[in-house]
Amino acid sequence: MKKTLLITGLAALSLGLVACGDSGATNAPASQQEQQNTSDEEAKKKADEEAAQKAKEEADKQALLEKTVYAEATKAAFPEITESQPELPQQTYDFIVANNTLFPAKTPEDIKKVKDMADKSITIKHLNKNATPYFNKVATFSGQVVSVEEKPINDQETLSLLHIIDDNDQSYQVLMFKSTGDILEEDQVRFWGIPAGPSSFSNVSGGTTNVQLFVGAHAEKQGK
Repeated sequence: MKKTLLITGLAALSLGLVACGDSGATNAPASQQEQQNTSDEEAKKKADEEAAQKAKEEADKQALLEKTVYAEATKAAFPEITESQPELPQQTYDFIVANNTLFPAKTPEDIKKVKDMADKSITIKHLNKNATPYFNKVATFSGQVVSVEEKPINDQETLSLLHIIDDNDQSYQVLMFKSTGDILEEDQVRFWGIPAGPSSFSNVSGGTTNVQLFVGAHAEKQGK
């Protein structure tokens, strides 16, 4: 009786082991499939994250390009303003980037904004003494147009250069990336811009004209 029970017990144990073996063999493909599914999901998640990161980097790159386009164009054109080939100050460059919709100011809203930003306490005497502290401030001056030049860059953009002299024979050169509109030589005008340091050029009398350079935001005939 005991022997029979023992055999029966061994047989049961043997069947249990076989069953376990069978169960493992049966479940193995399912487990592998689950692992494969998990692996595929992780790969897809990683690919999605990489795609999102790439899209963000491209968007950031485009946004930076839009903010720096006029600053870079100004930096490239600046050495051509006068014979001394001046360089655009870094502070002025950074201010243009930070206020990229104002240089130039094209909409009525932006024109009003740049006018409101002007520090009217800045005089030519301050700039002649040391222009550096004002490289990140909007200033405004008025005078008579000595010369005005415009050069189309493409179908939408125009590069303008104004030479203005005030009642005290102080000269200003204003580089601006938009048309000056109806402004002509000998017109009385007011301009708004950011100081960019002193320079000089040879005049028709054989002497030298000292000027203060500006990156212009807006210019208009006096009285408007």
